[in-house]
Parts: sequence; C-alpha cells; structure tokens
Amino acid sequence: MTDKNDSLQEKLRALEAVFLQKLPSKFDEIISALELFQHEPENKDALTVLHRHLHTMAGSAGTFGFAELGVQARVFESKVKPWLVITRPEQDELNAFASEVSKYFTLARGRLNTMASQEDDFVEQRPEVAHTDHHSSLIYLVDEDSEQQLAITTQLEHFGYEVVCIAQLKDLAVAVATRRPDVIVIELSFPEGKISGVDEIKKIEQLQRLRIPTIFVSKSSSFESRLIAVRAHGDGYFTKPLDVVAVTERIDNILQHGDNKGYRILIVDDDTVTSKFYGTILRDAGMNVRLLSDPTQILSVMTDFRPELLLLDIYMPVCSGVELSHLIRQDNSYVDVPIVFLSSEVDLDKQLEAVRAGADDFITKPVSPEYLISSLSTRAERYRSLRALIMRDGLTSLLNHTAIKEQLASEILQAGRNGSHLALAMIDLDYFKQVNDNYGHATGDQVLRTLARLLRQRLRRSDIVGRYGGEEFAIIFPDTTASTARKVLDQVRVAFAKIRQHSEDVEFSVTFSGGVADLAATTDADQLFDVADSAMYVSKQSGRNRITLA
Repeated sequence: MTDKNDSLQEKLRALEAVFLQKLPSKFDEIISALELFQHEPENKDALTVLHRHLHTMAGSAGTFGFAELGVQARVFESKVKPWLVITRPEQDELNAFASEVSKYFTLARGRLNTMASQEDDFVEQRPEVAHTDHHSSLIYLVDEDSEQQLAITTQLEHFGYEVVCIAQLKDLAVAVATRRPDVIVIELSFPEGKISGVDEIKKIEQLQRLRIPTIFVSKSSSFESRLIAVRAHGDGYFTKPLDVVAVTERIDNILQHGDNKGYRILIVDDDTVTSKFYGTILRDAGMNVRLLSDPTQILSVMTDFRPELLLLDIYMPVCSGVELSHLIRQDNSYVDVPIVFLSSEVDLDKQLEAVRAGADDFITKPVSPEYLISSLSTRAERYRSLRALIMRDGLTSLLNHTAIKEQLASEILQAGRNGSHLALAMIDLDYFKQVNDNYGHATGDQVLRTLARLLRQRLRRSDIVGRYGGEEFAIIFPDTTASTARKVLDQVRVAFAKIRQHSEDVEFSVTFSGGVADLAATTDADQLFDVADSAMYVSKQSGRNRITLA
C-alpha cells in the first residue's frame, strides 16, 4: 500500500510541477484578455475569455495547493461576472480594476521563481513501478485427504484457478509467508492432537498482520461448527462431499468484491492540467478515465468510450458545460448517464441552472480526493446497477437478448471505423432438456450459471458475453478473426465438459456446441447472428460437443 501511495503522490507532484511551470503563461492570458477588454469595453468575447481564465484559475490554483491565488482569482472573477449580464463598467472603474489585477499577478509572478526552485528540489526521482501482468488467482487447498485434494484441484483448475495443495497444516504459514494466496480453502478440523484449521488461520493473521479470505470445509454441518467458522471470520462454509461449482461461485464473489470496479469516467474540461490531476486521482482509485478538452468531440467519444459518468466544467470555449449537458440529454441513449459538474462556480443560481440542464450533482473546486472518489463511485455504481437491471439476464448476470444484439451492432460500427476484425460465436448446451427432466430446473439453472461463470473467467475482459435465450449464449470477440475465436472457444468447451455438475448425490457432466463467424461473412448484425447460428447447428448435426467455423 505504501508503494502505491508513493506512486500516486509522485504523479500528483509531477502534475503540480507542470501547473507551476505553466502559471506564468496563465497570468499572461489573463492580462492579455484584460488589456483587450480595457481598450475595447464593448468586446463581449474578450470579456467572456477574461471571465473563463479567472474562473479556471480560481478552481485550479486551490487544487494544486495555491489557496491564496485561488481565493484572489475568485474575487476578481466575482467582479467580472456582473459585467457579463448587466452593464459594462465605467472606464475609470475598469482602469482601476485592470491596475489591481496587473499589480497582483506581477507580484505573484515574482514569487514563482522561488517556488519553482523549491519545487525542483522537492520532486524526488523514483523509478517507475512496473505493472504486473494479469495472473490466475491463487488458491491454497489445505486438506490431508489426497483423493479429495485431487478431485477439488482438478475442478478448480478447469475454472482457470491456480491451485496449490498443502497436506500438512504446519506448512501453511510458510507457504503464506513465501507467496500470499488470494483465497485459502481449508479443512475446519484436523485429526485430534493437532492444531485446528481455525487456530492456524488466526495465527497466520497475527504473524502476517493481514487477513486472507478463507473458506472452511468440514464433514459436519452443525450449528456449532458453522459458528466456529464465523468467529474465525470465515468467508464461506461448505460440507463434504464438496459441490465444487458452489465453492467456485463463492470464490468468484470473494475475488470480485475486492476488485476495482473500473468505472468509466469522462472528464470534459479545457484546463488540461487540472483535468489530468483529477484523472490521476481517479485512475489511482481503479477507475478508467478518459480526458476530453474539445467539447465538439463529445458524441463520438461517448459512442466509443461509453462512459458511466461525465465530469464537466461550467465554463469552456465553444460551448458552456450547461449547453453541453443539454446537448447530451437530447440523445435518448445518454438520458440516464450521470453528469456531475466540477467547477469553482459558487453562484447558487448557476449551480441550479446546471442541475436543470440535467446534472446530477455539483462539486465545487477545490475538492478533496476522498470526497471526489466517494461521490463519483456512488453515482457510477448506481448507474451501473440500474443498467444491469435493464441490460442483464437475471439468472446468469450476462447481457440479455436485447443488450447483446445492440452491443454487436455497436461493435460492428466501431470495427468498421478502426478497420479491425470482429468475430461472433453462438453456443448451445447439448441435451439440456434432459438435464431439466432428470435433475430438475434448479439444477439446470446451476448448469447455466456455471457456463456463464466459465465464459467470464476464460475469456478476455474485452470479450462480450450474453445469454441469447434459454440455453443459448452469444459471445462477441473484438479484434479477433473467426479462426482465432474458434480456437479460444474450443478450449472453453473442453474445460466445461470436464466440470462435474452436482444434483444432490449425483454427479454428471454437460457439453455444448458452437458456431463462429466474422465480418468476412457479413457486416450486418442480424445476418451475422444468423450465420453463426447456422454454423452452430452444423455442430449439432455433426455429433455435438464441437465448434464449427462458418
């Protein structure tokens, strides 16, 4: 955690140094706009530019730690603002104001030389922290039953986990100290005379000063045993013989709970240094941030990036943030995307105008990183949850029929713009009616959830998975040819066939058949579904449990 905080602070200090370096030119912009307006009092454009520069300075200076500069810029802005909507100032008043502003920024410029030299000494040079590659989640399986270990390990590995078996309880602490696992699956009670799994977990927590998510397994389903696991802060409790699919589902929930949500945030602000500052803070919190300084590009960026929240400033060239908010809300596709204004504007009427234009919140600069992250995360999560209710299948949490069709149309357009490949796969569970008839619909639902989970785990994050209907699924593979998609999907097919499904005391396996097509067949979304679907039925007619290339 310390290394992460150090890295963030280094990035923020670097941006502060950039801001400090650009301050003299910002002063020049203010003075130039003021001089132009002073000589041409009827020039409304010059007045508008002057106001925008002062407004930007009022917000950004406080953000980068120049509180006094920000306060004074806000005072100057408050004097200019009435001139935008009421009468122009008398020449004497304007001259006095110009003299005051010029004097202040001249003195401020003189202090910058000292600040700049101090800043050069202050910013340390540290090596960049290398990003680690994505790896399989590591599971420690602690159980003396070697036969049970082998069965569980085989099943978990089908879901893409790396499993390390530990037969002796005494070896667990050494293994944790050597390499920390993502989750521990451990027997609750070892044979008499030995320390229990619960005691060992508590000892590891004390020694390592960390808590590792832990799932306890036991032959007992008693209240007392379950209470022991609860008091040991267990994240799950399962009885033997284990339903590995259920265990896997719990592991997924544990790991997803700790993952960054990766909310997509679009920041629209012509003040690039300030937007980079806030963007750095949000990225460090795990968010996916896109910066946009040209409002005229908003619709194309919205289409490509699909933001889950927009962060706008009020005053920008070309159009105001309020006008941009109106423009966005005119499109039915974006009527529900949260819009938050981040501005140094303190006028309540202006803030209310922004809300009436469709804004969901108004945050005043400067703002603490903690408040910004919390506020945006809450709104983005609410938007994502509401979208999930509309766009997601209730059983599998995959995109529903309508959503996957809309997504394919969007991805085809983007592939056309980028000149990139795109493949579509359709898959269907084999003999699924027999599963429902023999084991019941609850077991059938569990099979569907298992396949959905396996697809999410084995495919890339950029691949898009949906439940097309019943036991039929659709997968969109961006930047992928049909032949490559077929190879990837075939690996998933083999892994799924090896998974042991459970229905009470009965174990069984299920397979699926699929078909794959790409844009070489057609660039029409509906037709591409038909081509992939036809290829899937060729697999069915050829004996099932195979993938056919269209």
